[in-house]
Amino acid sequence: MAPLQHTLTDDIISDLQAAIGAERWRLWFDHSAQIHVAPDEVKVGVANLFISDYLKGHFAGQLADAVRSRLGRDLPITFRVQPDLFQKRRNQNLEDEADATDQLAPAGLAEPEKPVRQESCAAVPPSQPRFTLENFVVGPCNQMAYASARSAVATPGRDFHPLFIHGACGLGKTHLLHGILHVLEGRRDLRVMCLSAEQFTNRYLAGMRTGRLDAFRYRYRNLDVLAIDDVHFLAGKRATQEEFLHTFNEFDGQGRLVIMASDAHPRQIEAIQDRLISRWVAGLVVHLSAPDFETRRRILHSKALQMGRPIADEVLSLVADTVQGSVRDLEGALMRIIAYAALLKQPVTTVLARQALADFVVTRPPRADLRAIEAEVTDFFGVSVADVHSARKSRLISLARQVTMVLARELTDLSYAEIARLMGGKNHTTVIAACRKWRELLKNKANVSWTDKTDQRSLSAEALLAHLKERIRR
Repeated sequence: MAPLQHTLTDDIISDLQAAIGAERWRLWFDHSAQIHVAPDEVKVGVANLFISDYLKGHFAGQLADAVRSRLGRDLPITFRVQPDLFQKRRNQNLEDEADATDQLAPAGLAEPEKPVRQESCAAVPPSQPRFTLENFVVGPCNQMAYASARSAVATPGRDFHPLFIHGACGLGKTHLLHGILHVLEGRRDLRVMCLSAEQFTNRYLAGMRTGRLDAFRYRYRNLDVLAIDDVHFLAGKRATQEEFLHTFNEFDGQGRLVIMASDAHPRQIEAIQDRLISRWVAGLVVHLSAPDFETRRRILHSKALQMGRPIADEVLSLVADTVQGSVRDLEGALMRIIAYAALLKQPVTTVLARQALADFVVTRPPRADLRAIEAEVTDFFGVSVADVHSARKSRLISLARQVTMVLARELTDLSYAEIARLMGGKNHTTVIAACRKWRELLKNKANVSWTDKTDQRSLSAEALLAHLKERIRR
């Protein structure tokens, strides 16, 4: 039999495997990504957006080097979610959840010794020291959250239970969660576990399917510290909420700690039982906001040192002034500048940084928070946030609801679906319709009229939105 022909794609894959190592290839590419080299581009099919972002941020440079080595020239690299990989990954996750449940210790056994048990939270393995309290950069935006994390480490479960950390994506919630657990896993007297709310849900459902709920409960209710990431995932899942409530009650009053992270304040997560919300807000709820200029500059300095690439202060200041988003945005910009310098074989200067970031990000003011928008709009119209979240359709409430949706779409990074969910669990088409209607009002320079508690009022749609934006950004 003739040997199989080795293709160009095979050669590039072989080079990439050698560059990043077998273990990282197995973890991030095997079963999760497929590479194909076409005449005019390199296509990378991925299982989901998280894997796409991770591969772009960590392995795009090595892939580009492998392509250049084999072809003698650069090709653009595109990442796309591939349906068959998405479904394969989802099926594997469900099988893993069922297997995990089957391996649980049965209820009724004597309580085991207290080994530290920690599972992967988000995408970072628990043993990886990337996220620690020591390398968390503290500023006005996160000082309270950091202090609460330190307190949780010093006296877990004694002073602040539960600890609820919330803020937009990429601001450091998972970093703090891992920073706490990184310290606590060194305590041999504590049983510690960290998982996402989706994992908790899947394992609960797997326990129901396999008749192993007792084992599931034994596993999660006999811990000293339970950390749940993305707890907003529980929204609308009544059975899982009920199970989590009973699990939470097992910790309450026993000097044991539950830590949660979410993209919203407990009272802003729609379709969550009031009994859960009341327990969450009875502890310490801390907020992470977007970093200011000085904090962004220190974050960039810290990230550059972690990458082993110290960068001049003037370059860090330029990036901090240009990229006004999340910590992930800052890290991505820094990675791009370093890669740009390496590929061009040039030092990192302000000129090079401007070139590298020219098509990376558009300078913009800090994004607003949906809560701030709701507060200003409802105060202006004299209605309540509960009115805006309700299904009531009076003219004044409908107007306030539409204006909130329009401003949320313009001033935040939330999608139509996310705005709809956070505003009372509505359908995303409601937000789309509101935005479409107000585009027409602005286009036609139309006036908007309403009656408040004292008088009939009227403003142009443009002036109304401009006035509210000024109030929100004050």
